[in-house]
Amino acid sequence: MAFHWKYLKLNLSTQLLLSLGFAALFGHLLPETLQAIFYSISLTLKGALIFALPIVIFSCLFACLLTFRGASSIGLMLLLFGIVFISNYFSTLIAYGVGSLQLITIDVIAPNPIAASTELTPLWNFTFPSWIPNEIALGLGFGAGAYFSLFPNRWADVFSLRAKHWVTLFLEKGFVPLLPLFAFGFILKMQYDGVLLQVIQAYLPLLLIILATYFLYLVFLFGLAARFNPTRWAALLKSMIPVMLTGFSTMSSLATMPVTLSAAEKNTGNIDIARVVIPATVNVHMVGVAIAIPLMAFAILSSFGYPLPNFPEFCLFSIYFVLAQFTIAAVPGGGILVMLPILESHFGFTGEMCALITALYILFDPAITITNVLGNSALVIFVSKLFNRVKKRGKYQQQAFININK
Repeated sequence: MAFHWKYLKLNLSTQLLLSLGFAALFGHLLPETLQAIFYSISLTLKGALIFALPIVIFSCLFACLLTFRGASSIGLMLLLFGIVFISNYFSTLIAYGVGSLQLITIDVIAPNPIAASTELTPLWNFTFPSWIPNEIALGLGFGAGAYFSLFPNRWADVFSLRAKHWVTLFLEKGFVPLLPLFAFGFILKMQYDGVLLQVIQAYLPLLLIILATYFLYLVFLFGLAARFNPTRWAALLKSMIPVMLTGFSTMSSLATMPVTLSAAEKNTGNIDIARVVIPATVNVHMVGVAIAIPLMAFAILSSFGYPLPNFPEFCLFSIYFVLAQFTIAAVPGGGILVMLPILESHFGFTGEMCALITALYILFDPAITITNVLGNSALVIFVSKLFNRVKKRGKYQQQAFININK
């Protein structure tokens, strides 16, 4: 039987794990010049991502809003986005609450005294121009998308499709496959500073705490959706097993959408609502991202000796964080790529810290994806109940108006 190279193809998590292991075990054996080259490549990739991010944000949000048409559709969109914003924001507050309990105590990691005397210096460091702030790109994308949803234009539709295609191509075929290389240079830098093995050991409890938070929150959400009726509660959780397995294997909320949609139709009994809510929110309602990234950020800040943000600072960060979730591209690792500039500007993340949180995120991506799709499955149940209440209230008011006129 002929051998095919495709059998050697490894998924992104495996590639990143191999990069991490190689840097930890053999990084110190590489010549310092070679380490500096890899570090320079990582800095270049980071600069390129930050330069391209406004285009990614604008294109994804613009294309998302163009899926809605007409004034009534805009109203539905605003209602859905409002619910999604509140849900994602509340999830970040849960992360803050868990993080503030200080269940994860990570000692400040001191650099290796020998390595500290000779810092690893990149051979080059290209400076990319900062041509438009991400906040401006977000506002332009929302404004343009809302306008052309109300006033359709063929050229806007064509631009939307092409822009989304090229952005997805840039991420999926360009940057995402280079993520192991992106992280490798920064990991070598941490290895050079003598802190890498300490970091790996320190973050194992963090992953267990994130899993526990996911489990408790999701069980509560489905319990609330079932009004804590044990039979209904168990039935909802049982219906989520195929969704969980698909999310774990694909590591993509978008790829899991057909299974999520089927479960939503069954759980709500309303096919129309399920087919509107699930596709519209599959890439923006991300409970797993909203909980995992802040908790990872808190642990990394603690381990590098940075102060944790107070509650007002975190609330401001959460607004930008949740707004950025509406611009995440549906590619592996897309959630953390959009958040890196926000972590830099609000929490002072360095290149090494960005590489570390990227590695943690991708290694934990299956669990994050499962939580995203389960959170979305719970959301559609709440939206369906809200829609039914509004519909019943409208019928009641219409009947009362008829009785008064009689």
